[in-house]
Amino acid sequence: MDAGHKKKLYGKAAHVYSFKKQSTFREQLIEHVKKSHLKLMTQIPRRPWDETDTMHIDQVYVNLGMRQGTKGNKEFEPIDSFDDLFRDLENDKSAKRILVQAKAGLGKTTLVSKIAVEWAHNNPTHPNLCQFEVVFVISLRHVVGNTSLTHNIISQLFGKFSCTESDLLDFLKANQSSCLLILDGYDEYSNSSSDINDVINYKMFPKLSVLITTRPWKAEYLETTKRMNVYAEITGFSQQDVQTYIKKHFSNKECAGHCLHYLEDQGLYSFVTTPLILLFFCLLWDEHQKDSDFELPKKYSDFYRQIIELIETRSGIKLHQKTYLQLGEIALNALLSKDKSLVFNKQDILESSVDESVFKTGLLSQSRTLKGLLPVTMVSFPHKTVQEYFAAMFLVHKCETTGDDDIMDQFTSMEEMEDFQYVFLFACGMSKLATQTILTYASRFARQWEDYDNEPNHIMPTFDFFMLCLYEFVGFDDTKGLPQKLQGMSDALSFLKFIVIDDTVDSKHFHMLENLFRIPMVQSTVEEVIFANNFNFKHINPQHTIQQLQQIKRIGLLYNFVFGSNSYNCPEYMYECQFWEELPASTLQEIKLINRVEPPYPPYLLETPTMYIHRFKQLTTLYIAMHSSEAVEMPWEELMKELEHLPHLQSLTLEGLYLDTQAVSCLAESLRQSGTHLHHLDLIGTWLDGSSEAFGSLLTYLQECVNMKSFTFIVEKEEETILNETNFLLLKAALSKMKILCTLSLNDCSGAFSYEANVLEGVNPQLESLTLMYNHQECCLNHLTKALPSFQTLKSLELIHNALYEVDDNKVIELFDSLSCLSQLTTLDMSYIWSGHMSSQTCSTITD
Repeated sequence: MDAGHKKKLYGKAAHVYSFKKQSTFREQLIEHVKKSHLKLMTQIPRRPWDETDTMHIDQVYVNLGMRQGTKGNKEFEPIDSFDDLFRDLENDKSAKRILVQAKAGLGKTTLVSKIAVEWAHNNPTHPNLCQFEVVFVISLRHVVGNTSLTHNIISQLFGKFSCTESDLLDFLKANQSSCLLILDGYDEYSNSSSDINDVINYKMFPKLSVLITTRPWKAEYLETTKRMNVYAEITGFSQQDVQTYIKKHFSNKECAGHCLHYLEDQGLYSFVTTPLILLFFCLLWDEHQKDSDFELPKKYSDFYRQIIELIETRSGIKLHQKTYLQLGEIALNALLSKDKSLVFNKQDILESSVDESVFKTGLLSQSRTLKGLLPVTMVSFPHKTVQEYFAAMFLVHKCETTGDDDIMDQFTSMEEMEDFQYVFLFACGMSKLATQTILTYASRFARQWEDYDNEPNHIMPTFDFFMLCLYEFVGFDDTKGLPQKLQGMSDALSFLKFIVIDDTVDSKHFHMLENLFRIPMVQSTVEEVIFANNFNFKHINPQHTIQQLQQIKRIGLLYNFVFGSNSYNCPEYMYECQFWEELPASTLQEIKLINRVEPPYPPYLLETPTMYIHRFKQLTTLYIAMHSSEAVEMPWEELMKELEHLPHLQSLTLEGLYLDTQAVSCLAESLRQSGTHLHHLDLIGTWLDGSSEAFGSLLTYLQECVNMKSFTFIVEKEEETILNETNFLLLKAALSKMKILCTLSLNDCSGAFSYEANVLEGVNPQLESLTLMYNHQECCLNHLTKALPSFQTLKSLELIHNALYEVDDNKVIELFDSLSCLSQLTTLDMSYIWSGHMSSQTCSTITD
């Protein structure tokens, strides 16, 4: 883009039409865009490989199942119509960036076509959509090179309409708040156009409403790096939608009836909830409905193979296997390339010695376009999944002949492998060796137990990737010969070491899991299991699961409970005695029990686990957290008493505590009686008045924990401080004896900063992470400023300051000066200080 174009785009000096000329141009432009949408998007191919065989979109379009959330609330809720995507948000602010995600074949492009057509018809049943004066659509797969936004709109929509880029640019600048731009297929976008990137990032036309469609893996990238206002997800067809679609597809009612009866009889509705798969099924049914032995393929790879065969049959051209592999190599290399190309120059394909007859089969779509001033013929596969199928064919060929390490080694993260999910899915359906190779490589990036704390939302997509590949290898609803099929694949199944079972797991995955859990090889592989998120267990019995998994070392129960006054909406399975009796006492090393609760609290939340803690003699880690708006009144004292039976306990986290003197005394005595010396201790909660003496006994015990690596003491007090002067000295002494302490978190409600002596004095100089929560900033800042230079290995520092208190600018500057000698410090979070009452001059001084 030249400098003049940039100046015109971002500057204020835009060319201004006379009112009459602008009005005429506006009317002509709007009228042409409507005609273009009706011409290009009203008719959709009946068969993806034959663009001349079309039908009206209303003949086949079925309202897609959709869910929607907003930036502040991503709890997706069902919506009735795509028109709801364009509702004004809170405070009458229009949704400026709308993200619509869907898996392959769920109808993203069809949805875009329907939106464009309904706007062009000015359909009154879509009032939110029709508020836009113009709806522009750009297919991102056809964006080539660093071409401007206006160039792509004109080349894809305008045809013979006389409009210069300058004219369109001026129109957009003047009318951006009343326009909608749809960017279809962000996952197919080479990220080459700086204009399009600037639009998404609000740098260009910030008042323009933009809707972006993409596959889920790219949606995650957009969510974390871009500012999206509305999030939506296409969920596919319901059983009723499938029935509606089939009745529309087949003009012959008897044929539609037979088709529906087959799906019902075979229990295959769940296989065809994806619109593209349903279309392919209807085409196969058209072809084979008279065959008495016709059966729907059990794998997606077989399904696509039959579609390819159907295309060949209809064209009358039989391609050689060599041609398939040539197309597969082109498809795979394009997907692996930097721009992930989905559109190819026909001449480049011919130069690869591909049989020219392939262009007559319909396997490749052709279109004419301009490259510079020269016309060229561009080709593409009928759908991205078809390209991915051919890529999988070549990947399998490499795997089974020359080996595919050079291909697989290009994937350096789970995100990159998830980008190739459908290539790997198809390959797993074609070859056991390919399945072993793919799952073994992917297992290098499998999520671990610790990842659930940091990125719980990323766990399930990863697990879904493995399960889909495994399901494709085995075959849809065909798990009878599973042990034989998985023989020799222990390395490929190592991802099953860590399993999360929650309400996001597809029901068919539970069927697979239940069969896997019966195999000894899998039983010995699974070591860590998390049950999470209000799972209702209609698909799987937790007791039965635990009975089969007697080698597990870690069990996690993580739930968000919503309690009403009369009933508890919670999974009581987790708190029944039988479940805890089934847990393997000889191998279990860690229990994590987290509940997000509000009163009133069901008694079994802590009572049942407490009854069985003593069984687990090998337990090294116990993590119990009750997240609530107030401290949770539970039988903490009974729990403390049980700790004396855990001689190997090294890590203890108790969060949401409501402790009195007796409970604190029991904790100290039990830890002492167990003979264990903790390495990690986190105490977070509310301490009652009068517990100072009891806490002193706990601090005395802590002086014996010379191998303590992590210590957190975050408490709320009612009236008096927990740390009287005697306890303060005990804490200071205990910290000084923790010679390998790496992580320390304190708050001054405990009284840690209430005395002249510096509580940080004597702390291990090799400390790596420090978190301080404080109100009385002057005393704390003084202590911290003096102590920080001694922590030369400090990597993370977090200061949480109560913004109700004034910040002494000079003290803050002194603190920042003390940081200059900490060469290893990589994480600094002082946001609460920054958001305080510092002057701009102080901020500038600190920045310098």
